[in-house]
Amino acid sequence: MFGPLNGVRVALVSLAGVAAVVAFVFRQPLVGAVLIAGVAVHGLGWLYLWRQRSSDPLGERGGD
Repeated sequence: MFGPLNGVRVALVSLAGVAAVVAFVFRQPLVGAVLIAGVAVHGLGWLYLWRQRSSDPLGERGGD
């Protein structure tokens, strides 16, 4: 639905979440907060795209 690089995107966002947890463990709250904010914004963007998806895989372009 979102292209062939979806697995790479999932891996990068997951690792950003892990890095945020590690930052909090090492008492770097600003770094952790920035990473969590980035993951949250990414999640909101993904939710927006998921809600905007079309049942027609070609969208309005047609099949020409």
